[in-house]
Amino acid sequence: MSCFEQFARGNNITFEQLDNGIVLVKIDNSLATATVSLYGGHIVEWQPKSQQAPVLWRSERVQYKPGKAIRAGVPICWPWFGAHPSDTHAPSHGYARINAWDITSVLASDAGATEICMTLRDSQSTDSLPYITASLSVRISIGEVLSIDLTTTNIGSDVLKFTEALHAYFYVSDVAQVEINGLSECDYVDLIDNNTIKSQVGAISFSGELGRVYLKTISDCLINDPVLLRTIRIAKTGSQSTVVWNPSIDTATKMDDLGPLGWRTMVCVESANALTDTVCIEPGQQHTLSVTYSVE
Repeated sequence: MSCFEQFARGNNITFEQLDNGIVLVKIDNSLATATVSLYGGHIVEWQPKSQQAPVLWRSERVQYKPGKAIRAGVPICWPWFGAHPSDTHAPSHGYARINAWDITSVLASDAGATEICMTLRDSQSTDSLPYITASLSVRISIGEVLSIDLTTTNIGSDVLKFTEALHAYFYVSDVAQVEINGLSECDYVDLIDNNTIKSQVGAISFSGELGRVYLKTISDCLINDPVLLRTIRIAKTGSQSTVVWNPSIDTATKMDDLGPLGWRTMVCVESANALTDTVCIEPGQQHTLSVTYSVE
């Protein structure tokens, strides 16, 4: 762990290495506590110190296993959302969330937030999984507000096309009690109903399994939780899609890292470029998907 000492000094962070080699970064600054995994390059936990309950959800059955996505926080789906368009053996939601990342910098801001920057190891995207010629980096700022910038750079000689998502899991008191605002009148693909195209009317509520990809939307989303007396705001740029998901009991029970109870206290609101909202960037150019999560 000595290789991480340069990042830990004066930055309110410590490093924990699991038995299988996965490294977790533990943050405890004046504004929030959090955990970031260098496996998958994503933030696993975040709780502002002003909040009595976490804002990001982590499964009680979470597994840290090479080759398996971590069921918690904000996994990075890249360079495709869902199934690969042509390779049936490719991992669901891409390979960024199931491979190693390198930490490149840690900074403590004057306001008290902690900024962590990471890059996906080049070998993951060019040698072992040659689906795409690009580099990927993420900047995570952890404080009273959580912000994430996911930047894709086209390092090839052809136009780069990809889809992506920040697959955020949010902690709620009871999914049956919450509603999501911000997507009324948006068209969506109903993943539970044979990919039928529908239009949202009013707020989103949950009475069973729900999986929807809202297209052509840049709107903020608000998760209103009357039991916890709070609203979680999801603001985004560089994203044209929003995905909302909760598996409900039947699907959740079949997931060994979720189980029959965990689904009740989580909802996914994912900032994405998915399905027909494909990103295209020229050689040498970049695209950044940015999100900000805050509690009101």
